Amino acid sequence: MRKVLGVLLGLVLVGLLAFGASVPKIALILATGGLGDRSFNDQSYWGAERAAKELAERYGVPVEQIFSYVEPRSIADYEGYQREFARTGEYTIIVCIGFDQAPVLEEVAPDYPDQKFVVIDAVAAADNVASVVFNDWEEAFLCGVVAGLWTKTNKVGMLGGMDIPLIRRFYQGFSQGARWANPAIKPEDVLVRYVGAWNNPVLGKELSLEMYQAGADVIYGAAGKSHLGVFAAAEENPGVWWAMGTDVDQAWSTPEHADVIIASGLKRVDLAVYTEIMKAVEGTWQPGVIVYGMVSESRIGTGIAVGKEDAFPPYVVASYSLVDIPNWIVEKVVEAAKGILEGTIVIEHE
Repeated sequence: MRKVLGVLLGLVLVGLLAFGASVPKIALILATGGLGDRSFNDQSYWGAERAAKELAERYGVPVEQIFSYVEPRSIADYEGYQREFARTGEYTIIVCIGFDQAPVLEEVAPDYPDQKFVVIDAVAAADNVASVVFNDWEEAFLCGVVAGLWTKTNKVGMLGGMDIPLIRRFYQGFSQGARWANPAIKPEDVLVRYVGAWNNPVLGKELSLEMYQAGADVIYGAAGKSHLGVFAAAEENPGVWWAMGTDVDQAWSTPEHADVIIASGLKRVDLAVYTEIMKAVEGTWQPGVIVYGMVSESRIGTGIAVGKEDAFPPYVVASYSLVDIPNWIVEKVVEAAKGILEGTIVIEHE
């Protein structure tokens, strides 16, 4: 009986395809940091892969038939990849990851008016582009709260990928959160260093060691693959130097460093990528700007992973960290999250 049902299902699928129910195709153009950052790019891939697996099961085809991705080595590669995918006319949606793809996409997208594009972390002004942005300063503020309460030196730091508005907003949120939680921390006590690249963990480690040696005992990473160097630096003095991840619970994505990662900011890039893909497939996709964050129409997309239990989901959720974070710190983070949601805490940012 099962064999008969299987054959019938196969015939139905073949019939659907024959009458025009074509298999959707997804293209993903990653940011220059590439896969392996266990954060921003990897999350983007996970979101697209999740959609591809669901669609592959739905249509009875291999994932590889639905999902294609590329890892540009430099910004100069973006235009070629965007045009290469678009000119085929085969892709239901082309997902472009990273703020620096937006200016290129503004030039490319109008040349392919029937092609749907998505850009993550920036706004591209074109009629066939959905631009997804996040309130990054919210996750950074919550990380600052944890850092401000955990520090023993009243000095903390942040490692940024590049000195650009996107990353400066992380720093602004982190600094305000640390000082909100711990008035003993002054603006000059929140150190920052910029790597100048998203894929240089060696330099990321050097700059992190510089901040640790300058007195910071907690460093927050917002530098893509480069901030893996923060974790490596903290491992040189475990129990004294601590680290914080971003975008995903990096105690989970980098379990080898779960002994020094006390918390991680959350930015649901995976959810955004998955959602835009499925909207395109289901026929509900629309161009325009989509904002994810606590203070947004969506009310989702940013938060923090800290402590052993979900304290205020989806904003304050459990982490895989091996470090015991006292309940009073988690409670203060929940207080901050509620303050952001209710508007009693307003995070200043450029």
